[in-house]
Amino acid sequence: MLQQTQVSRVLGFYDRFLSRFPTLETVARARPAQVREAWRGLGYYARARNLHRLAREVAPPNGTGVMPDDPEALRRLPGIGRYTAGAVASFAFERRAALVDTNVARVLRRVFAPRVNPRSTKGQRLLWDLAEALLPRTGRTTWTHNQALMELGALVCTSRTMNCGACPVRRHCLTAKGPGLGA
Repeated sequence: MLQQTQVSRVLGFYDRFLSRFPTLETVARARPAQVREAWRGLGYYARARNLHRLAREVAPPNGTGVMPDDPEALRRLPGIGRYTAGAVASFAFERRAALVDTNVARVLRRVFAPRVNPRSTKGQRLLWDLAEALLPRTGRTTWTHNQALMELGALVCTSRTMNCGACPVRRHCLTAKGPGLGA
C-alpha cells in the first residue's frame, strides 16, 4: 500500500484491508474483484492485482506460505521491484538490504553527488551503489539506517526545502558545503 503513496493516505485503508484479508492465504483465496474492491480509493490498482498474484504464488498450495526474506527472491514475486524488495527485507526481516525511494535518492544526491541526474540510468545506478556502500554491517542496524534516511528526506531534506540547519549530516553534505554545486 505504501508504494508511491504517503503513510497518511494509507492509514485509513490498512486496518480495513487487514480485517478483511488478515493473511496471504485469505488474499489468495479471494476473487481478484474482492481484492480490488477492498483496495478501492487507494489508486494504483495494479498493486492490488499484483498483491493477489503474489499471494497466490506464496500461499499454499502453490507456495510454502512464507514470504522470502532475501531481496533477490522477493524481486521474483509479482509487483516487487528493487525498492520494495529492499524495504521488505530490511523492515520486515531486518536483513541488510539497500533501498532507494524518492526521499532517499534526494538525500544521497544532495549529500554525496549534487550534480548527478537522479532520473538517468547512470544517476540511478550511482545512487543505488551509494545506498549499498553506506549500509551498516547488520540487518537490525540497517533497519534503523534505512528508516533514518527515509525520514531525513521526508522531514528535513525535502523536495521543496533544505533545512540544513536542522540536518544531522550537514557537515558531510556537499550541497550544504559548496556554492555552485546545486540542489
